[in-house]
Amino acid sequence: MRLCTLHTETGEDVGLAVPDGIAVLSLVNATAGTDYGPTLLDVIVKGEADALAATVAGLPHRGVLAVAEPDFGPLYRRPPKLWGVGLNYARHADDLGVGQPTDAPGSYLRPSSTVIGDGDAILLPAESKRVTAEAELGVVIGTTCRDVRPEDAASVIFGYTAVLDMTAEDAIRVNARHIPWAKAFDTFCSLGPWVVTPDEVPDLAAVRISTVVNGETIASNQVSAMMYDPHWLVGYFSGGMVLEAGSVIATGTPGAGVIADGDTVEARVVGVGDLRNTVRLSPAAR
Repeated sequence: MRLCTLHTETGEDVGLAVPDGIAVLSLVNATAGTDYGPTLLDVIVKGEADALAATVAGLPHRGVLAVAEPDFGPLYRRPPKLWGVGLNYARHADDLGVGQPTDAPGSYLRPSSTVIGDGDAILLPAESKRVTAEAELGVVIGTTCRDVRPEDAASVIFGYTAVLDMTAEDAIRVNARHIPWAKAFDTFCSLGPWVVTPDEVPDLAAVRISTVVNGETIASNQVSAMMYDPHWLVGYFSGGMVLEAGSVIATGTPGAGVIADGDTVEARVVGVGDLRNTVRLSPAAR
């Protein structure tokens, strides 16, 4: 199953990939007399995804629900928690000239004001002269949980998404304690355009993540090269704290690219989706 959020004439709506396009949730509800959603976060939190898919499959005229040229939004605007993992690949530690952690991953929480979606502009703040973009695999939690063992993590994962994670890297080079600030600027976390359920990803370890700037692949590697795999990370971040359904864990990047005004940056996550954003100076930086 592949789900997304769409911009429509009436606002934002949920989309479900079908063979002939994308079924739009509001039209599904109107046609079938159902009351799913209304947002993708609601679908996840209320555990409606399977029932929604079954409803769409049973509609006699599914084609009328399809949209030919989707205008994607972010998966949803306010993830309950948005965890980021730092230095989960040796290559990215080399980018920053630091040692890769060996006891636990680097990590940070970021505010929901960082969230944008496919096609939105990343705004470069006046406060940084060196911003980088990093492609990552995102894990979307489907069941509110705590103290999950890594071997049980699959039972609480709703699916996977692509992430573009931005960093005011010059601040981190001055002092690593600036990481939360360097990650927290508006537009610094792009999510989407799809969240795909685990059955769509038969070999998670083989999934390849690539950071691409202006068509050039800056870095690329597989999940198997992570120091801490996604299931381990679910266990780690649920240890002693609640991970609410809809929370997202960005699992780290194979490498970052410096971005500038006018650039196009992409996260290519094989089997999950391609996420693309443009880069612009924020008004304060002009």
